[in-house]
Amino acid sequence: MIKFEKYHGLGNDFVIFNYNNLLNNGIKDDEFSKLALKACNRHTGIGADGIMILVDKNDRCQMIFINSDGSIGEMCGNGIRCFSNYIYNNNILEGTTYRVETLSGLLTLDIFPNKELFSVKVNMGTPTFETSKIPMSFSNNSFLDKELEVYGETYRVSAILMGVPHAVVFVEDLKNIDIEKVGKYIENHELFPAKINVNFVELVTSTEIKIDTWERGAGHTLACGTGSCASVIVGKKLGLLDGKVIVHLNLGDLEIEVGETVFMTGPAELIAKGEYLK
Repeated sequence: MIKFEKYHGLGNDFVIFNYNNLLNNGIKDDEFSKLALKACNRHTGIGADGIMILVDKNDRCQMIFINSDGSIGEMCGNGIRCFSNYIYNNNILEGTTYRVETLSGLLTLDIFPNKELFSVKVNMGTPTFETSKIPMSFSNNSFLDKELEVYGETYRVSAILMGVPHAVVFVEDLKNIDIEKVGKYIENHELFPAKINVNFVELVTSTEIKIDTWERGAGHTLACGTGSCASVIVGKKLGLLDGKVIVHLNLGDLEIEVGETVFMTGPAELIAKGEYLK
C-alpha cells in the first residue's frame, strides 16, 4: 500500500509521499508525474494542487514537487511549510530548524510546533528580476511595471524569479478581475517561454495587501507562498510597500519580510493520512 499524508497551507493543498515507500510499491522516478496526475484528481484521486515526495538524506531532506498537471515545480512556498510539518510529524529530522533541498536551492526553515496552528518561518532566499533567469523572451534586463494588453484591457505587469517565475499585477479591486481568464492568458503569453505564475494584488496599505493567484500547472489556487513573497518584493521595488507586510489570502494570512533575503511565515495543517490504492 502507498502511504500518504495530506496537508494544506491556507487552502493550498498537497499530498505527501515518502520516496522509499513509493519505490517499495514499484513506483519509479519516471512515474512520479503520472502519480501526481492520478492522486491530485479531485474526483477519482485524493485531490490536491500538487504532490511532494520526501527523500531522507540524514541531516536534511529533499523535496520533489510536482504540480497537479504532472509538471515539475522548482519550489512551492505553501508546500514547503506543509513539507516541514510532515517532517516533524514523522520524526524525520531532529530539532526545530530544518534544511530542505529544492530545485531552486537549499532552504532553511524554522518550525514553531507549539503554536495553536503549526507555524513555519522560511528563508526563501534571494529573488532576481533578471529576465534571462525568469526566463523571458524580452531583451531588457528587467520587466518591471510594463503595460501588457489582455483581451483589450491594459494591465501593468512585473516579472520576478522567486524560486519559481512570477508575474505581479497590481489592481484596484480583486473582485473585478476574472482570475481564470486573465491569469491563463498571462501564464501562457509568448513573453514567458516556461509559462509563469500570475498574482493579482490589491493594495490595502503600505503594510497590507490582498492577493489572488493563478498558478502555472495548477490553476486558480487559494494561496501561493512564493507568489506572496514575489508580490511584496515587487511592491517594495515600486515604492508601494514597506519591508514587512501582511498578505491576506482566501483562508488566512502570511507575513512577508523583505531585506537582504526574504522570509515567509505562515501555517501548515495536517488534513488526513491513509493508504492510496494506485
